[in-house]
Amino acid sequence: MTENYYDGLPSISDFITRYELRALKSLGQNFILDLNLTDKIAKSVPNIENSVVVEVGSGPAGLTRALLKNNAKKVIAIELDNRAIGILEELKQTYGDRLVIIESDALFVDFAELKQKYASDCDFRICANLPYNVSIPLTAKWLFNASFINSMTLMFQLEVGERIVAKPKTKDYGRISIVSQLTNDVKILFKVPRTCFTPAPKVTSCIVQFLAKKDQISNEKLLEISEVVKQAFSERRKMIRSTLKPLFEDAEKMQEVFDAVGVRETARAEELLPQDFANIAEKI
Repeated sequence: MTENYYDGLPSISDFITRYELRALKSLGQNFILDLNLTDKIAKSVPNIENSVVVEVGSGPAGLTRALLKNNAKKVIAIELDNRAIGILEELKQTYGDRLVIIESDALFVDFAELKQKYASDCDFRICANLPYNVSIPLTAKWLFNASFINSMTLMFQLEVGERIVAKPKTKDYGRISIVSQLTNDVKILFKVPRTCFTPAPKVTSCIVQFLAKKDQISNEKLLEISEVVKQAFSERRKMIRSTLKPLFEDAEKMQEVFDAVGVRETARAEELLPQDFANIAEKI
């Protein structure tokens, strides 16, 4: 772990001790103390100098400081744990208006309002070491309700990251893969060993980057596509002529749609491309 502090503030370890910031399992907390790693994550944020960056679950603020050090226009730190708010307030004394502190549960924060208030004239991005217990609900919230997010650079358990980037005809391919890939170009940037965290989780983690596609699908259409995907994967090993049957008036109408979009009725859900699901939803 590197102890090269660049802002004149106490080390992350000192902050943890002073504020008694013991990681709580109930909040899904695993802290990163390695400045090299937080700096690497911050450097992965595209066009950071011209962006407002939202961080969820700042904890001892190692990543917060890295984002500020790498010249984010503004960092919005959303933190539910009151013990960590004091650390952020100390940072604010150094960084001033470049740091915005929101004490709240990110699941209930209006991100459209944040975009309008703080990033109306610049890019709006998210970079976070997500609490593992809410990583999927938060990601789903952003995918379905925030097409204005230019990019997301997020920490996940490796198995979740592999599901997000999974390709058709693989066991990890599913609903989160399809929704993520319809709206973003996604890739795993690098893996993060469990030893990089305090306390160390039982699994390897990874950083996944989402880069918003130029042509965004409306939230309403994305929800419709998601319902088709959910139905198709309801019985993964069955053919789509069976799993998607409840969505059609009759077998003839279903066959018309499959023919129109170029999909075999005998295919299974895991064989279809993300765009195939979008096309089926559009026809329905």
